[in-house]
Amino acid sequence: MDVYTYEKSFLERLKEAKAVLSWDNAPMPASQVRSEWKSYVELQIEPAGWQAMWKIPRVICEDLKLRYPTIVFGYVEQVIFDELKAVFTVTAVQDQDVHLPESNEVSLIELWPTLQQENSALNVDTTAECIDRLRFFYSHVWMPWDKDYDDDRDWVQMHLQARIQLACDLSKNRLPRPLALHMRTLLMEARYIQQRLEYLELDMSDAEAESDDEAVELNDNTTDPPRKQPKTGGSPKSNNLNKSMLPVTDLMCLHLRLAIIRSEFEILENPEMRRAYSELQSNGLKRHLLQRSPGRLSQLDEEVDHKQMCHLVTVPCGLQTQIALLKLADQRVKPDTKVQLGNTLQDVLSISQANEDILISPGQHTIKFLEHLNDNGSIQGLIEAESVIESKHDLSKLPLICSSDEDSTLLVIDGDYTLAQLVLDCRHVRRGILLRNGTLTLRSCRLLGDGRSSTQEAIVCMPDARLELQDCLLENFAIGISMRAETSAKLNNVKIRKCNTGLELLDQSAKLQLLGHNCNFHTCKLGILADGVPLPNSTEKSLAIKHFSELQRYNESNWLGDCTFNNCLRNIRAFNETEQLLAKRTHQNLLLEELDGENKENIN
Repeated sequence: MDVYTYEKSFLERLKEAKAVLSWDNAPMPASQVRSEWKSYVELQIEPAGWQAMWKIPRVICEDLKLRYPTIVFGYVEQVIFDELKAVFTVTAVQDQDVHLPESNEVSLIELWPTLQQENSALNVDTTAECIDRLRFFYSHVWMPWDKDYDDDRDWVQMHLQARIQLACDLSKNRLPRPLALHMRTLLMEARYIQQRLEYLELDMSDAEAESDDEAVELNDNTTDPPRKQPKTGGSPKSNNLNKSMLPVTDLMCLHLRLAIIRSEFEILENPEMRRAYSELQSNGLKRHLLQRSPGRLSQLDEEVDHKQMCHLVTVPCGLQTQIALLKLADQRVKPDTKVQLGNTLQDVLSISQANEDILISPGQHTIKFLEHLNDNGSIQGLIEAESVIESKHDLSKLPLICSSDEDSTLLVIDGDYTLAQLVLDCRHVRRGILLRNGTLTLRSCRLLGDGRSSTQEAIVCMPDARLELQDCLLENFAIGISMRAETSAKLNNVKIRKCNTGLELLDQSAKLQLLGHNCNFHTCKLGILADGVPLPNSTEKSLAIKHFSELQRYNESNWLGDCTFNNCLRNIRAFNETEQLLAKRTHQNLLLEELDGENKENIN
């Protein structure tokens, strides 16, 4: 099944938005923008009966413990025009383990009308076009804080054209890459916070309604015997207080973070301020290079070749420990390589060339990196390889890289790169590594998830990317390794533990080699998920498989080697290609939509 998709230019998007928001009329405050969209939607969208795909938002997936993205099929029972929402009835899911309420109130921009409709009399073409315009506006133009905008200012005049221009500049990579990545990160976090706030506020309002109902019931039944105390102890009043205070605290933190993002983004929204920001960043880099190594500044300006450089970063420690680290570094540095001492890993990542090696000491190295790693560079820990994988070692005594805040991704790789003898602490990010292109080699690395999220991924491989893992451990993720179409992976002595899904093969073109027969899936809910498999019985949605050799029979050219499973609820699950909800190309587009948003938006 396929869905409506559109590719439009900046001028087309601007013209459409102006038409909806009555550009030539009187000044329009922010509070009136939503009303204009309501009026437009009422004229364009069929009120009921059309079929669509619902891409469930991340916040709901997290709350319901679903993998992300989860896409389900159904029909619209009723459009709620005043709220730009719809009552959506779920009729089909890809995974039978997904349990959802039959009827759900969802945002219109989360729906993708299908090309095939049971009722051909419906004008679904116009409906799909309208939802596309609405989705673009609320995904790329309207900001979460705009609803609080002063009513005495013309929102359309001040923001509409500039915001659409910014969205298209981001899609065309017209901004400096560090600045573009920083702005995309801010936008993605702001929209996620907005969804989380709406979800928490709805949850709190439901809880208050239940409390009111209980109070009425208590007044009506004053002669009834007292209720049984909770097993956890304490009075019901104190327990209810604790439960209600947690969301309030979350709301305060989210509102504060959103205010910080707003203040920063409103500065960067101005083209002149963006230019000044980029110049300051560039000048700061040059000053840093001048202070560290005067000769390198002239090399940067003249863009001439320079000798290979290796950066050494150590955390504060005793003199003898520093000497021991230098001796170990001496064994790792390549011949004829200059060595430069760095203050922090973040500083080194900001000034180093993409093809340079970085050696880091044991200890915590916090980063907020807004560039891509590529061009045969590397980050290596100054420690023996065996120490990283052994779980008995204290994390504080290992070379550990973590994020400075809740970034969406810890590391983005878009070329050949190597990570070795490292612990990647992914407990505060949604994704550990996003491999966009090239070959990523991991040797003796350990990736740690939070063990709670149903959406957190350790490694995601985009089309044409290649992954090589040697002596690695991945644990406590929702998904260990996710392989999309046209990707390849070689795994040798890799342990994947305590994941919801250890490894997922989302397309028959994904190539997997399990070398040495020593890869192991331990205590996973599902060891391997294989999607789009040509199962012999075309009526089966999925097939449970015990051994990798049995899965190989369905794709002998691409899936090679063998592995073991220990204490997994299911070893392997293969989904039938004839039972796919979405057409292959559409499924890939929706699957990659959010990942593309971190580097390039889907705007032409």
